[in-house]
Amino acid sequence: MSDDSLASRILFDREVDSETLAEWTAQAAAPKPSGEARRTGALLVRAGEEWIAIPAAIIDQALPAGPVHKVPFLSGRTFLGLCNVDGELTPCVSLAALLCAEPAPPGSRARFIAVSTLRGRFALLVDEAFGACGFDPDALSPPPDTLARSPHPVVRGMAVMEGRHAGIADEERLAHALEECLRP
Repeated sequence: MSDDSLASRILFDREVDSETLAEWTAQAAAPKPSGEARRTGALLVRAGEEWIAIPAAIIDQALPAGPVHKVPFLSGRTFLGLCNVDGELTPCVSLAALLCAEPAPPGSRARFIAVSTLRGRFALLVDEAFGACGFDPDALSPPPDTLARSPHPVVRGMAVMEGRHAGIADEERLAHALEECLRP
């Protein structure tokens, strides 16, 4: 038997006095503090110069950006066209254009973020996908005027995520804005 194994056995097999046992039992049985922050998951992405958190509940997958096929008389700056997501033609929307964000710096790693909303499935073209993060939905600050007064105000608030100020996308507003992009 190794020294580590012996030390572990001695630690876990020792007798615990009744006072310590009662203390541990009280700690385990005590209700958890209700003031703890409620956390919500999101995918942090960069669209142009803006950092946006897309709610995890609507994300299907993130994949490398591929070709986008224009739709005559409908494709433009925001609705780019149709792209292939798992063999399915999916409407592709530039999130940066939707937010009226400044263009991305050169060398970005474009990605498609496939989202499913109540109004359909879409592929959001983003300049970078940072990763999964969490935020407290009760501790959001108001969005700046540039995002709040955009033609498609999809941001409901701001939070600091991974050291960046990020806009938190509202699921319903985003779904409505994506649907509006499909109208001529």
